[in-house]
Amino acid sequence: MFKKIFVEGWCIIKEVWFDFMDNNSFQKGAALAYYTIFALPPILIIMINTAGAVFGREAVQGEVYTQLRELMGSKGASDIQEMVESIHQSADFTMATVIGVFTLLVGATGVFVSLQESLNQIWGVKPKPKNEYLKILLDRLLSFAMILGIVFLLLVSLIVNAILVVVTSYLANKIDPSLLHLTQVTNFLVSTAVVTFLFALIYKYLPDAKIKWKDVWVGSLVTALLFALGKSLIGLYLGNSDFSSIYGAAGSVIVVLVWVFYSSQIIFLGAQFTLVYARRYGANIYPSTYAVRVENREIELGKAPLNAEPGPNEAKAKGEED
Repeated sequence: MFKKIFVEGWCIIKEVWFDFMDNNSFQKGAALAYYTIFALPPILIIMINTAGAVFGREAVQGEVYTQLRELMGSKGASDIQEMVESIHQSADFTMATVIGVFTLLVGATGVFVSLQESLNQIWGVKPKPKNEYLKILLDRLLSFAMILGIVFLLLVSLIVNAILVVVTSYLANKIDPSLLHLTQVTNFLVSTAVVTFLFALIYKYLPDAKIKWKDVWVGSLVTALLFALGKSLIGLYLGNSDFSSIYGAAGSVIVVLVWVFYSSQIIFLGAQFTLVYARRYGANIYPSTYAVRVENREIELGKAPLNAEPGPNEAKAKGEED
């Protein structure tokens, strides 16, 4: 029984890893990191200002940087904080918000569009060429909705953490002081649940594919656990690396690039696991209404020229498309 489970699990791990390496995940991660460089400051400004309207800007800002410190270490979080503060110092609150919203629409949505294209390639789907302008608009709106979803999750996390602190402190004072240690365990469980829900939203709605929720939850939970393990290792690495002494003023940019690159590998690995799991044990993954399946095959052409067949956009360029 246990031998069969072990063998089956090992086969899944190998299949996921082989597919992960075949999908050029490192190249996808590099592209995503590039987009994030331009998008991260305005994203943080919008998150802090939006959530700050409910809980106060200082409280939200402190929580955001606490999470960043856990993700990328004290030095990385400090560099990001300086980037955001420099924008606030160069403009007043209202102007920073306006600039942040405009940059968000251009840059931050590009992050999720890039992530969407990467997930489409991993899952073997592609949008149909027709209605491409409408598709671009819908993608941007969906990406902006994902940003709002992150803000909502941040608000939920703040509320839950505040409740946990109050309840745990009360129980520790009334019953047993050792109950304070439960705060760390509870915070980990809450953080994992929030991250799992975030990955579930990404896998369910971002790719141009149809996938059942039961398969989404399994893949999202595995990805969240990998992310919890990975963020500790990444934070340890970044916390013990002095990029400023090597790259000078660009050190903070390098920190963001490195963190996003390695974090994206976890997301892509989780997406690959979700695909393998859905294919083996779930309801599989299908193209959405406005997408088609893509199959990559190697064809031996011998000495035939590479341009022997008409290009995919030749008919479109001539206006002969149906």
